[in-house]
Amino acid sequence: MRTLMTLGVTAVAAVALCACAAARSPAQLADQTTRAVYDLDYDRAVAGMDDSLKAQVTRAQIGALSDGMHNLGAYHGLTQSTSNPDAGRYDYIANFDRGTMLVLLRIDPTGKVGAYRITPTTQ
Repeated sequence: MRTLMTLGVTAVAAVALCACAAARSPAQLADQTTRAVYDLDYDRAVAGMDDSLKAQVTRAQIGALSDGMHNLGAYHGLTQSTSNPDAGRYDYIANFDRGTMLVLLRIDPTGKVGAYRITPTTQ
């Protein structure tokens, strides 16, 4: 499995990215995807994935992520943590009312989302 998400100890899900990766910056892609997952919008959440990644994502997985995000309150956007453009890797902190989550994004050489991983941060 190319991407994994962990919410707590029990939930593991493959997740993806929305929008056209070639036309948007990594920060925009990460934010749009995070908002789509938060909004429980499966179609927006998988729109920019490559075919292999898209085949791994289910509506139930998006739902589990959305539930975990809503447990933290309202979504307030991303703050960039680290980046390695040569490797297509970008890390962000997703900010919520009552906590944060780590968002890891990888864009493949074709401009498609190769990975989107979101995990709780340690408090």
